[in-house]
Amino acid sequence: MLKRFLNIAVFCILLITGWLVWESRNLTFDYDFEHFFPVESDDAAFYFDFRDKFESDNEFLLLGIESTTSVFDTSFLKKIQVFENELKMIPHLKSTYSLLSIKTPIINSFGIAEIPIIDINQPQKFKEDSILIFKNKLFAGNIISQDAKNIAIYIKHDERLNKSAADSLLNDIDSALLKFKFGSTHISGKIKSEQVYLEKTKWELLIFMSLSFVLVTIFLWFTFRNLWGVLVPLSVVLLSIVWTIGIMAVTGKAIDIMIILIPCILFVVGMSDVIHITSQFYEKIDEGLSKYAAIRASLKEVGFATFLTCVSTAFAFLTLNTTSIQPIRDFGTYTAIGVTIAYILSITILPWILIRIKDPNRFKIHTVNVKWDRFLRKLLLGVFKKPKLILISSLALLLLSIWGIFLIRVNNSVLDDLDEDNPIKKDFAYFDTQFSGVRGLELAVWSENKSSLLKFEALKELEEVENYLTNTYNTGGLISPVSLIKGMNQAFHDGDPAFNILPKNEEELSSLLEKAKPFLQTKAVRTLINKSQTHARFSGRIKEKGSYAVSKKNEAFDQFIKQSNFKYIQTRITGSSDLIDKSNEYLTENMLEGLSLDIAVLMLIIGIIFKSWRMMLISVIPNIIPLAIIAGVMGWAGIEMKVTISIIFSIAFGIAVDDTLHLISRLKVELDKGTTLPLALRTTFLSTGKAMILTAMVIAAGFSTLMLSDFKSTFYVGMMLTLTLIIALMAELILMPVIILWIYGKTYKKKIEKQLLT
Repeated sequence: MLKRFLNIAVFCILLITGWLVWESRNLTFDYDFEHFFPVESDDAAFYFDFRDKFESDNEFLLLGIESTTSVFDTSFLKKIQVFENELKMIPHLKSTYSLLSIKTPIINSFGIAEIPIIDINQPQKFKEDSILIFKNKLFAGNIISQDAKNIAIYIKHDERLNKSAADSLLNDIDSALLKFKFGSTHISGKIKSEQVYLEKTKWELLIFMSLSFVLVTIFLWFTFRNLWGVLVPLSVVLLSIVWTIGIMAVTGKAIDIMIILIPCILFVVGMSDVIHITSQFYEKIDEGLSKYAAIRASLKEVGFATFLTCVSTAFAFLTLNTTSIQPIRDFGTYTAIGVTIAYILSITILPWILIRIKDPNRFKIHTVNVKWDRFLRKLLLGVFKKPKLILISSLALLLLSIWGIFLIRVNNSVLDDLDEDNPIKKDFAYFDTQFSGVRGLELAVWSENKSSLLKFEALKELEEVENYLTNTYNTGGLISPVSLIKGMNQAFHDGDPAFNILPKNEEELSSLLEKAKPFLQTKAVRTLINKSQTHARFSGRIKEKGSYAVSKKNEAFDQFIKQSNFKYIQTRITGSSDLIDKSNEYLTENMLEGLSLDIAVLMLIIGIIFKSWRMMLISVIPNIIPLAIIAGVMGWAGIEMKVTISIIFSIAFGIAVDDTLHLISRLKVELDKGTTLPLALRTTFLSTGKAMILTAMVIAAGFSTLMLSDFKSTFYVGMMLTLTLIIALMAELILMPVIILWIYGKTYKKKIEKQLLT
């Protein structure tokens, strides 16, 4: 019966595998920063409404070009002019904004005239023009550096470009730069960052899968010392990865920076089930059972534990769906699917192969010069001889970790995942050093009572906001309804810079607005203020100092707004950069919710199995302590909490709890046989302990490969998960027996010591 069932199951698995492999050809890669916006949040809804009213704040590129002498060199400016004209011919490029393309409008009785802020045909006026340029805060530090040796070209492109169009645009710009042979150039922007991340994502997916494969193979070889002992476990794990990737392709999920972690996780999680079942199979063979009887006994004793670990691990990943960030949700969902697939394959494909292996001794676990029984017996005996020392040490370590937890700072900065010597990171730093920066600042403004924001009283309040943003918030290149009206006022006074101010009273303002009616209806104006004049936008750029520093600025700004007690306007900071910062805050809250659910489910599972509150405590405490220690390490080491790092705790708990469930499930099996607790604990420790150590070594090795990543967050995920699993293993082998002794009473201590010595 078992043989027939396995044959049918394997046949169906092979058919499905073939189909999924075929579907995998449609797999795509994606890295869109907007996917990390906190969906289903008030902040996201507000931003999308704001973007619909005006325009996207992130559809641009900044191109910086260095001059060997000065920007005000005639030959350099002429070269820039020809270059900029060629840029305007590139597909998907909407407009450019630079020192040479900016013109000051002059409106008088003769009509409209536009005068460039600098005329390359009149070099004799360069000195006079440069003085006016540097007096204007909209230009100095934004389109020209303060030392006059760098020029910036603001390139606006089509919104929401797909990967093909974005790559084409970037390639055309690179080709133009090569053609003109400028000295040093720098480029930054959303589509450029996404291109770099995407290329690295593809490369790292290949690297991590390869390294995980190699390391797991090495550990399997040292564990079993033969080819079958390597091929059988690998075949199960590789099939689970193929299935998961195939399901992603079928459901249209693209690979992003989060998804590249899944193959590594499946390698180590799947290997855990395989090693536990395989080692138990050999133990039953060694006891004299036939292969069929050994499989049945193994699945009965270990299969239930692997089912529990599958449920708990899958649920731990599914709790990531409590987050408000879609890539994190997808990561949790597809990893849970992969874990479930790995379990299904381990109880079908694996037994089918084991039955067909002629020599079961191929799956004998070699000690690698370590006498397992002697080592584990001495370890357990030592644990029960010094329970107070272990408990006191654990408590001290826990208190120290809690102290460290309060030192953790939530922070995020653009491109923070990349090393400082990465070219795009250097370009980003260049714009922060030479110009106002790349990070956008968007402020939504609306009238208190749906009246026009272009009324004199409202504009005076808006001017206060603009002054604060420019002088205190240090915003560069700030455009707003205030700068719009000031510019119009200057234009109607023959372009005299002295009139780049608001009209002095309501009468002057009304006269100006009456004259400017045609201009107020233009598309350019609509990007700053809506048609009804009830909603407006402040838009500028600031230097990237990280979300923590920006949050302090935002708090100070909110305090300024509160103290100003404005009567006509209301404000709210928004924008894509603000949303990415908010995603960190949301994820930290969601992480605690998800982790609480994980712990509750584990306690529920243990409660159902053992019907004992004592065993619930025994199972939870050794798994919470490692998480607390890792969080403490983060605090003491100054590792900041970010979106991609915060998932460590759910992953670690989901994986670390596996060994706990294996251990207490085996303990229950022994107790159900009528064995006394001391003897059941000894048998469980000596039997399951081997597999626990081996799986911990394999899993730690698999996750350690992530430390080779160029992405800092991926590096920290690998490092923290490796440490967590090692600490969790120590907690389960050292602390858990002490807790069992403490909870069930000291009366067992002498019995345990006596039976360990026999």
